[in-house]
Order: sequence, then C-alpha cells, then structure tokens
Amino acid sequence: MSEADDESGWKFELEDLPEDESDGAAGADSGEDEAGEAGDGDEGNVAGSMVLDQPLEPGSPSMENTVFVLLGALCTVLFFLMVLGVI
Repeated sequence: MSEADDESGWKFELEDLPEDESDGAAGADSGEDEAGEAGDGDEGNVAGSMVLDQPLEPGSPSMENTVFVLLGALCTVLFFLMVLGVI
C-alpha cells in the first residue's frame, strides 16, 4: 500500500477478503446463477424481494386514518395562511 492509502483510513485490501465461491456471490452481482445463466432476479435486495405474493385489494379506510389525513390537511392549510399573513 502506498503512503496515501495509509492516510485515508483503509486498513484492508481486496486481496485480504476471503474467496468463497460456494455461495454463488460472484453470480449475484452480475445477474447470473452458478450455472452461468442469466437469472430472473428473484433473490431480492436488502429489504427483500419486490415481487408481490398476493394481489392488492381495495378496502375502506379506517376512522383513525381518515382523522389523520384531515388533520394533516387542516394543519397544512393553516400553515400556508400563516405564511401568507392572512391569519
């Protein structure tokens, strides 16, 4: 490592990382599975898969949700009226 690298705070190099090919980590970045074929990306990301397992169905809002939406709208209108100097 050069002297400039020592000052930046990096303590490890790429060669220090273990080379574990058994979990297929090399194929996960390139979108390929262990056989080298392009996968359809079902692995997901940190938060999980973005594929919905169940269909979305509309429902009626609860009273609590309705109250909070109306309270937020009222506070927003009052804020803009105060900024404009009407109140």
